[in-house]
Amino acid sequence: RYMTLESEATSLWHFAVSVLPGLLQTPAYARELLASGGFTGAELTRQVEARMGRQSLLVGADAPPFRTILSEAALRTALRDAGEWRDQLHRLAGMAEQPNFTLQVLPQSAGLHGLSTTDVWFLRLPDTRIVAYTEHGYGGDLVEENAVVERMQRAYDATRDLALSPAESQKFVLRLLEELPCDPST
Repeated sequence: RYMTLESEATSLWHFAVSVLPGLLQTPAYARELLASGGFTGAELTRQVEARMGRQSLLVGADAPPFRTILSEAALRTALRDAGEWRDQLHRLAGMAEQPNFTLQVLPQSAGLHGLSTTDVWFLRLPDTRIVAYTEHGYGGDLVEENAVVERMQRAYDATRDLALSPAESQKFVLRLLEELPCDPST
């Protein structure tokens, strides 16, 4: 049900505690993350392909606005392969230049906040209703009750106020790229 609502959403907001959202993952990131959760073989391949297929939502003239706040921890948890991690950071930096995409980084210095333990998505639907989806490594919960969604939105707004600006966030990602060891083949 969530994926159906995601595909219908007129705008999306997101916060990540520790991993990058599927809509922004490279195939290598998705594969390593899903494999760490126990997927193997053909099912792992199917899951990665499904995740990559969902990313078409963010491209094209009709792509909905998408804002993500990524905790610094999510950006400091690298892939095992430095080249693949470099590709992932390049993808984030490239996405941050898209007109419908806003990236903010929540630095660790921001301390504890209302979403410290919650990865959350907010979807504005065509009927203007907003639903939330909280997720963890083994599933998620769709939240449609207005009072709960509103409380979660207030926590999101307060967290956004602690995050770096989009321009500073882009610089943060580019600094991470600079900190990576050089590829000896280049």
